[in-house]
Amino acid sequence: METDWKKEARKQYLRYFRIWFLAVGIFAVICIVFGLTKKENQEAPTERVYDYAEVLTEEEEEKLRVHIAQMEQKKQIHIVLVTINFSVEGEDAKREHGYRFTDWERNMQDLADDFWDEKHYGYNRGFEGDGVLLLHNWYPGQNGEHLSTSGSVERAFSVYDIDRVLDAVDAYYETDPYRAYMAYIDTVCALTDTAARGLIPWMAVLILPLVAAGGYAFVNLKQKKAENTTAVNAYVAGGRPILREKTDDFVRKSVVTRRIQTSSSSGGHSHSGGGGHHHSSSGASHGGGSHRH
Repeated sequence: METDWKKEARKQYLRYFRIWFLAVGIFAVICIVFGLTKKENQEAPTERVYDYAEVLTEEEEEKLRVHIAQMEQKKQIHIVLVTINFSVEGEDAKREHGYRFTDWERNMQDLADDFWDEKHYGYNRGFEGDGVLLLHNWYPGQNGEHLSTSGSVERAFSVYDIDRVLDAVDAYYETDPYRAYMAYIDTVCALTDTAARGLIPWMAVLILPLVAAGGYAFVNLKQKKAENTTAVNAYVAGGRPILREKTDDFVRKSVVTRRIQTSSSSGGHSHSGGGGHHHSSSGASHGGGSHRH
């Protein structure tokens, strides 16, 4: 009797949740196909190092190019470096260069974003594609960097992450620009593990419903109203499984105690992605931030 009841309960459970299992399966297939068919953008130039400020030797530029190429293949993002040495601040600079603003930070942001957009950078596509660009201005009195993020990097990088990349550059730029830009590349790659960042959400989507369903099955298949009154309708009403009070209490407790947002121990920046989100003059979505010295 008990065995027959369990079989019937399982049938009812599987029938009720079949749509969810089907949806999860289709979603998993889409994610797998998308991951396998992701191709590198062919619109962007092959160059990644633009040393207009001439702070690097030719040998150092080449080493940076080689390192960037290796990291791009591993992380599937574009990594670009641009150095400049001219004024980006004030009314004179605005008139001379046609800037939209007079302040240093917003003009640096525009220059970085526009450079990315106009060159069609982005690992997977030339508009809002995956990657990052560091713009370093060496002009006296206006020295500083802007980090522009796009695509998956924009979504993944928090304000705290952006500061970590810029801090890595700041640690070496005065004494060794080459080392500073190597630190830029390495820090970006350490923070941007696209495989792990992409895998965790998909795994959560696949596993959490199964865990929830397993929890439901365990609770409902083991509970009994009484030793001799076991029946399918004690656990399934109208063909729909009923979540017991114990399970409901756990769900409510989980919702109440879940932390929506966390802060870093240094500066209180949010760890959520999309740090510095804005739109460039071309309308593309970017993130980013600046450090001025």
